[in-house]
Amino acid sequence: MPVSYTIEKGYARCPATGNYSFDETFNNYKAALDDPLFLSGYNLLIDIYDSIETRTYEEMDQIADLLALHPEFGKKCAILVNPEHAVSYGLARMFGTQAEMQAIHFAIFSNLDEAVTLQWEHNPP
Repeated sequence: MPVSYTIEKGYARCPATGNYSFDETFNNYKAALDDPLFLSGYNLLIDIYDSIETRTYEEMDQIADLLALHPEFGKKCAILVNPEHAVSYGLARMFGTQAEMQAIHFAIFSNLDEAVTLQWEHNPP
């Protein structure tokens, strides 16, 4: 399955690999946020390290809106990108701008351990 999620302590990790549609991505994020195990104040780790998809500005805006309007979301979002994929990094930066306009704290990482440690363990929800 190219998109999925797991609920960890303090956050949902949403990995996406290969090819997948925007609807799959959006529905996956929504399912993670709506999962009963996603507790109030939890955050989101978007893992596109192994993704080859790109998204439009409008699609990324829809995701930022979803996060901003979700009552359980803790207002922190990290994106894990492969540093060799310049396009993914650029899109993550664009998403970061949209997220920050929605008052969501945002960071980009290229290492999963750093993303988890720096984003949440030192700044718990």
